[in-house]
Amino acid sequence: MIKFFRKIRHKAISETKFGKYFFYAIGEIVLVVIGILIALYLNNKKENADVYKKQQDYLSLIKRETESNLEILRNEREDLGTIIENNRALINLMDSDSAIVSTNENELAELLLMPISRSISIDYENGAFNEFISSGGLKDLKNDSIRGVLRSWESKITTLKDQELAVHKSLNKMINYVEEFGSLRVLFDEISFSEDLGIRNSQRKLTNKSLLKSKQLENILLNYIAVSIQLHDKNYPRFEEDMNTLIRLIENELKN
Repeated sequence: MIKFFRKIRHKAISETKFGKYFFYAIGEIVLVVIGILIALYLNNKKENADVYKKQQDYLSLIKRETESNLEILRNEREDLGTIIENNRALINLMDSDSAIVSTNENELAELLLMPISRSISIDYENGAFNEFISSGGLKDLKNDSIRGVLRSWESKITTLKDQELAVHKSLNKMINYVEEFGSLRVLFDEISFSEDLGIRNSQRKLTNKSLLKSKQLENILLNYIAVSIQLHDKNYPRFEEDMNTLIRLIENELKN
């Protein structure tokens, strides 16, 4: 097409038909501009397609990470529920002298085991999320609902970890108290852990029942229960709901 205009232009010049030459020169310029605009449009379209594809890949990875984190959270919450119930049982024992007498060492060891051995903490998988945020992908995300959830994600995890830390501090207090005033040897013997360690059961008459008469331990248990219930009944369920919402939003986005 451009060659056609050039031939006409040369002919117009040779015949000194400047009006026609001017018209065809303008036509040639317009064609060049249109060609440039088409090239820019196609390039921009390709860039947008690349950005969209990259976003879809990241969202797919974030969804898988969130599903994995959701499963971990449910397992942690289940174990935390056991810790809460054991701590309640211990406090109820401490409130009754007759119950303390009738409780045997094996029952007491079973109740003490989880509260002094199980640390509650979720090691969140967030590699894809962090990479997506650091790459600036969030600002290009057109789905407002997903963008809003992801924008507040780090603060939600921070809140959750703060509460997990409070539970962990109570765990440490419990461990320190039992180590100082109780007998891990008795506990290990009763749960058959001594055998696993290659240690024979103690021949001495030791007991952990004295722990049940301690006001200090009771206070530790009460605080332990309080922070654990906050995490178990409020923080974990809220975050589980947030994760389910994010998974659902991403699924809908990927379908579209």
